[in-house]
Amino acid sequence: MSGDLLLLLTPLRQALERIERKAQPLLSDPALLNHEEGQDLLDVICMQFLAAGEALKRLEKLQPGLLAASFPDIDWKGAMGFRDVIAHQYFDLDAEQVLLICQQALPGLLAAIRTFEQRSKETT
Repeated sequence: MSGDLLLLLTPLRQALERIERKAQPLLSDPALLNHEEGQDLLDVICMQFLAAGEALKRLEKLQPGLLAASFPDIDWKGAMGFRDVIAHQYFDLDAEQVLLICQQALPGLLAAIRTFEQRSKETT
């Protein structure tokens, strides 16, 4: 993998890790969403998902098919599309659905990006 990939992968991993950190309080206590603190966490999560989706789209343009070929069990199209949902339907987002994505899809996505990043470091 080229150094160009690493320039995308590192901030992508950092964004996903930030989502993971910010989601923990909400996953532990969803009632936090009824308070400004919880809404602020949700805002951070959504902004980071937006940035991550954009990075995934750039990665796909740089190396078409690499994501799906390397990790076919990950819904890469859905991960990229979630960026569009956040950008265009923000006020209609279901907070519970966002947290479900954090709980169910984020761990695999983050693990795959960590693997890509490690491979990229090894080849540069």
